[in-house]
Amino acid sequence: MLGACGFAQASSQADGPPFEIKPHHTGISVPNLEESIAWYQKMLGFQIVRRVSPNANIAIALMRRNDCYIELFQVANAQPLPEYRRSPTADLAVHGIKHFALEVADARGAAAALKARGVEVVMGPVENATETFFFVRDNSGNAFELIQYKQ
Repeated sequence: MLGACGFAQASSQADGPPFEIKPHHTGISVPNLEESIAWYQKMLGFQIVRRVSPNANIAIALMRRNDCYIELFQVANAQPLPEYRRSPTADLAVHGIKHFALEVADARGAAAALKARGVEVVMGPVENATETFFFVRDNSGNAFELIQYKQ
């Protein structure tokens, strides 16, 4: 049986911790918070939930589209995105969290719509027996995936 995101559901959670979890948000460090807010609004339809600046060195915007949240951070003196992180495949050669994915109903249609808006599609669409996916870069160069699961 397939659960959320098309993955096979575990038969039992009896050996796990005594609490439930579900995805909440993805955090993305960006060089310009205002430009990134505008990009995620225009290109993907996210809206601002709240903005905070805990101190003079950081500004944060939590954004939402339906049940999907992203948290954008602008941190003073942050290091720029390394060139290898801009490539979905090259980044796999370094340990750590690699990307986030957003599920769509029609990957090919979403890719075409984003290309028409000027979004850089850096891989795909790639189709296999269970899914169709592609990767894009946001305005700061962060690569992420959009994926369609086949029923």
